[in-house]
Amino acid sequence: MNRIDAVFKRLKQEQKTAFIGFLTAGDPDIPTCMECVKQLEQNGCDIIEIGIPFSDPIAEGPVIQEESLRALQNDITTETVMRMVSNIREFSQIPLVFLLYYNQIFKYG
Repeated sequence: MNRIDAVFKRLKQEQKTAFIGFLTAGDPDIPTCMECVKQLEQNGCDIIEIGIPFSDPIAEGPVIQEESLRALQNDITTETVMRMVSNIREFSQIPLVFLLYYNQIFKYG
C-alpha cells in the first residue's frame, strides 16, 4: 500500500479527516522549503502538497501565482523540485503529492 492510501486508511479508521499542508517549491528557496516540510510534518500534517512552479498558473489564486513567480525567478525547475523531494526522503516518509499542470508533465516526460 502506498503512503497516501495508508494515511487515508488510518484516518478513516480513526474517523478523522486529513490535514494536508501546501507549499510552492523554491519559494523563497529550496533549503527553506525543506525546513517547512519538516515543520509541517512535526506540526501534524498528514500529507504535504508541493506546488511545482509554473509560468502561467491561471487556475490558481493570487497567492500561489505570486509564489510560483518568485520560485521561477529563483530558477526553480521541475528537475530542481524532483531533487528536493529526493532530499526530503532522506529525513521524512510523509506522503507527498504535487500540484502541477499537465504541460509540466508533458514537457518533463
